[in-house]
Amino acid sequence: MYRGKSVRFFGLLCALCVASALPGCGHPAPSAPVSQGNEDLPASASREPSEAPIEMQTEQKLDPLTTSDVELYLRVMRAAAIRVKNLLPADRAALEDSRKVLAGTVAGSIPTMRDAKALERANLVALYMDQIVAEEMEIDARTYRGIAEAIEFSLSIPNKLPVASAGEPALAKHPATLIEKRLKEIDEANAKFLGPYQAEIRALVATVRNPANLPI
Repeated sequence: MYRGKSVRFFGLLCALCVASALPGCGHPAPSAPVSQGNEDLPASASREPSEAPIEMQTEQKLDPLTTSDVELYLRVMRAAAIRVKNLLPADRAALEDSRKVLAGTVAGSIPTMRDAKALERANLVALYMDQIVAEEMEIDARTYRGIAEAIEFSLSIPNKLPVASAGEPALAKHPATLIEKRLKEIDEANAKFLGPYQAEIRALVATVRNPANLPI
């Protein structure tokens, strides 16, 4: 998922509004425990998408991607990219409502439940239109998000630890957990499988998750 200053700023405002409107209810449900030892690994693993609304936090699919998975993702993302470029009146209204909420927040207004919902909806329209499209296509939300997360994480550039220069101690390494190893293996396998689709996927993600879509 896209990580950027504008996205983080808008996501923070969303979180603040939710926290203000719903005291004590801003914590996501705890993740299911991860199996250890010789027990079977779970079919999916929690890995929160960057700045996604709380209800969109999902579990990445841990089985290798299939052609049908990619075809489903592309069908949704292609439709989402077209809609981002041709917003429906309801989409435009959601962005306009959020602009009013943000202006009021800057002026010192205390956000209401309606304000929090307006920002959440605008966040979906601006950065996660595919979630809206998938719902309208009556595709199981959890299944789609698991596939989308697996695809987009697999194609992202991995973060690399800085190499210690001469005379400086190297950063301490910690042993990878079973789930971290599994995620790494699946990401690498998926990246190879996605080779023929990579250019189109990157173009679609750049359109649908473009921070310029944000109402700020």
